[in-house]
Amino acid sequence: MRIKQSLFWIIAISCVLIGMFSVRELDGRYGRSINGDAKAYYAYLPALFIYNDPSYSYIDSVEQRYYPEDRSQFKDFRIPQKNGKAVNKTFPGLSVLYAPFFFLSMFVAWVFGFPVDGYSAPFQWGIAFSHLVYFFVGLRFLLAFFRSYKISDTISYWVFTFLLFGTNCWYYLVYDHTVSHIHSFFLTCVLLWSMKRWISTKQVKMLGLVACIMALLVIIRPTNAVMILFLPLLLVLRNVKLKALLSKEVFHLKALILPVIIGLSILAIPLLFWKWQSDLWLVYSYGKESFDFKHPHLLEFLFSYQKGWLLWSPLTLFALIGGLIYFGKQSWKALLLFVLPLIIIVYILSSWWCWTYGSGFGQRPMMEYLPFIALGFAFFAQKYLKKIHLALIILPFSGLAMVQSYQVANSILHGGLTTKKEYWSHFLQLKTDAPKAEIPIGYKVKSAAKIKRLCTIDEQHAFSYTVEATNLKGADKLRVELTIGAEHKNTDIRLVVSSKDGSFYQDRFLGDFLYDSPREMSFMFDLPSKDSLIYQAYVWNGDTKREAKIEGLRLELVGR
Repeated sequence: MRIKQSLFWIIAISCVLIGMFSVRELDGRYGRSINGDAKAYYAYLPALFIYNDPSYSYIDSVEQRYYPEDRSQFKDFRIPQKNGKAVNKTFPGLSVLYAPFFFLSMFVAWVFGFPVDGYSAPFQWGIAFSHLVYFFVGLRFLLAFFRSYKISDTISYWVFTFLLFGTNCWYYLVYDHTVSHIHSFFLTCVLLWSMKRWISTKQVKMLGLVACIMALLVIIRPTNAVMILFLPLLLVLRNVKLKALLSKEVFHLKALILPVIIGLSILAIPLLFWKWQSDLWLVYSYGKESFDFKHPHLLEFLFSYQKGWLLWSPLTLFALIGGLIYFGKQSWKALLLFVLPLIIIVYILSSWWCWTYGSGFGQRPMMEYLPFIALGFAFFAQKYLKKIHLALIILPFSGLAMVQSYQVANSILHGGLTTKKEYWSHFLQLKTDAPKAEIPIGYKVKSAAKIKRLCTIDEQHAFSYTVEATNLKGADKLRVELTIGAEHKNTDIRLVVSSKDGSFYQDRFLGDFLYDSPREMSFMFDLPSKDSLIYQAYVWNGDTKREAKIEGLRLELVGR
C-alpha cells in the first residue's frame, strides 16, 4: 500500500512539473508566472520589502525590463482614490502565502547573481512552484481529513485524480499562475482538517486555527467567508452539537486569546496596507466593479458554453450529484447543510459584474470550494462505487478536461467567449485555427504583389523576402496572405507591414498559430488615407535564434 501511495504522489507531481516546464520559458517575456492579476496580488511584496514604494511607481521600469515591449501584457492595478493617491486593486492575502517563496527567491537571486528586483527568473519560478507546493500540501491535509472519516486511501486517490486532472485545477497549475485559487484551495483543505480536529478533540486551539485560516481566506477574497457555513455539516456528520463544543467543560476562553490576536492581526493587514498606500484606513479598492444581486447570471454561471462551471467540468457535476445522493440518504438536514452554502456562493459569484471572471478555463472562483464537493464525492464513492466504476468515470473525463485546458491555453477555444457552435466544431481539436481575414463586402483589390518560393529565417537571416505594392487608388486596407511553418509557440516571430517612408508600421505575432507543417493564414490591417505610398510585408524573427520556413507571401491593397 505504501508503494501505491508513493506512486500516486510521484506520478501526479511529475505530471505537473513536466507540464509546467513544457509550456513555460525561463526567459520568455510572454510566459511569466507574475502576470495578469498576479502582478497585483504579488506587488505588495516587492513594494514593501525591496522598493519601499507604496505608489508602485517601480512597475513601469519592471514592465520595460521583463514584459513585452508592445505592453500587451501590461496590468495597471493602481486604483485612484479621492485624495489623489492610489491603492492596489486586490486584497493582500495572496502575498502572505507568496511570502515564503518570495524570500527564498530573494536568497537564490542574491546567491546566483540574478537581479534582486522581485521579477527576475528566481522570483518568476518561485511563484510558479508555490502553486505546486500549496496544491499538493493541500491534498495531504485533505487525505488526513478523509482518513478521519474512514474513507479508504484508494477512494481518496481516485478523488485526488478527479481534482487534479478532471477539473480546472490542472489548467491553473500548469498554464496560468495569475490567479489566487490554487492557494485558496490549499487553505480550504486546511480549514476542513482543522474543523474536523476541533470537532473531534474539542481543543480550543483548533478553533483558533479555524479562525486564522478563515481570516486568511477572507483577505484573499472576502466572498470566501461563506465557507464557514459548511461547519454545521461537519457537526451533523459527527453527530456533535455546537453547544457541546462551547460548553464550560471544554471551552476555555483564555486559550483563544492568542488565536484571536493572530486572527485579528491577519484581518488588519488590508487596513494597514490601505493606510500605507493612501493614508486612508478603509477604501473600496475595486473602483467601479461591483455586484448586481438583482440580476445574477445563475444559469450562465453553471451551464453556459461561454463559461459554465459544470458544463466545462462535467466530472464536477457527477461529483456534486454523488454528494447530493449520499447526503440526501443520510438526512434532510445533512443535504440542506451541503447544498445551502453552495447555492449562496454560486448566487454571490454569479452576481459579479463580470460573471465569467475573464478568460481561462471554467469558473475559477469555484476552485476553492472543490474540497467540499470532493468530500461528498468520496462518501458517495466509498458506499456505492467500485474501482472499475471510478476508473471508467474519472479517466475519460479527466482526459477531456486536460484536452480542453490545452485548447483554452492555446486559443483553440476562448475561455469566456466560447459559443455552442465553436465548442462542438473544435471538440478535441489540438491545433489553433489559422487566422483568416476575408475582404469586406463592397471592397475589391486595388493592387497586389506576391512571392511564392521557399525562404528560411533563422539566427543568420532574421528577415524573409519582402513583398511591395503601391497605393495609387485610395485603398484603405491592407491584406496579407502568408504560408509559414515553424515550431509551435515560436513567440518572437512576427508578420510586419510598413510603408517604405516609415510613416506606417504594424506587426502581428504569429506564435499562437505556428506548427511544423506550413499552413496558410491571412491578416487585415487598416491604412492611413494616403495615396502613392509604397507598402511592404515581410516576416521577422525579432533578431532571435527562432527559425521559420515561409513558402509564400501575398500583399493586397483593398478599397471600395
